[in-house]
Amino acid sequence: MSAGTQAHPRVAVVIPCYNDGRFLFETIESVRDQEACEIVVVDDGSTDPPTLDVLARLREAGVQVVTQPNQGLSAARMTGVRHTSARYVHPLDSDDRLAPGALQRLADALDARPEADLAWGDYTCFGAFDCRVPGAPSLDPWRITYIDEIVGTTMVRRSALTAVGGWDMGSGFEDWDLWMKLAEVGAQGVYVPEVNLFYRQHETPRMYRESLGRFDALRARLRSRRHRLFAERRSNWRRSPSSWGVKAMFPVVGIVPGLPERRRQQCYALIRDIFEPHMSSEVFWGPRARFRRWRRRAATASS
Repeated sequence: MSAGTQAHPRVAVVIPCYNDGRFLFETIESVRDQEACEIVVVDDGSTDPPTLDVLARLREAGVQVVTQPNQGLSAARMTGVRHTSARYVHPLDSDDRLAPGALQRLADALDARPEADLAWGDYTCFGAFDCRVPGAPSLDPWRITYIDEIVGTTMVRRSALTAVGGWDMGSGFEDWDLWMKLAEVGAQGVYVPEVNLFYRQHETPRMYRESLGRFDALRARLRSRRHRLFAERRSNWRRSPSSWGVKAMFPVVGIVPGLPERRRQQCYALIRDIFEPHMSSEVFWGPRARFRRWRRRAATASS
């Protein structure tokens, strides 16, 4: 394994920021506690005075801050990619934190698997609620057309990222689109079964939760953009390592007429909860997760 050096780090951490300065110092600190890496903060046209003050202080402290007119998450990430050179790219939202040792674990996994183009793990939610969310065991080109189980804060090999054009979906499901693009060209991933990210849950809606209100339109756009992958569903189904229950039930749910896409996703999560309990998490509130939460509340009430 090659960890890189201070002069030539193997990982570049790209942090887009739009009016989110109140969390940025915490985010940067979590990166500085990792192995030596490139860090670039992309100011995506922030207008909030406190955020602008934080960005100015980061510049004074020697952090590379690149400013551009507001163009959205995908464009901001790709600006960060162009301002770095390390062989692995790791996006990080400006309100989240890396878990200790995350960069080393993920980069080591890619070093050990030259055929793999991305590496991810589990993440832990904090803030409005706490829970651990398991990552997908593989980049499955059949399964990824139904449900996205790969966290957006995933390390990607630069050569593979640039070969498919990087993030370019626009507003909503940028990461899901990228995983599909990589799956289309036969990319492989490696799952590192440890918590590598602390994902902040806010009381008020943020980007992902807001995108849920546009789920049908975004799913239709994904299907249009990644039409080849959807056309290959049948052949990819045969090779999928998913459980027999998931392979039997996902296609059934997928053809139910008139079912809103968000409700369809909840059905996929329920099916997964039943047939693949190792993938269960409280984010999706399947029966196992509800039972675990009930047990914790009962134990708290009796103590």
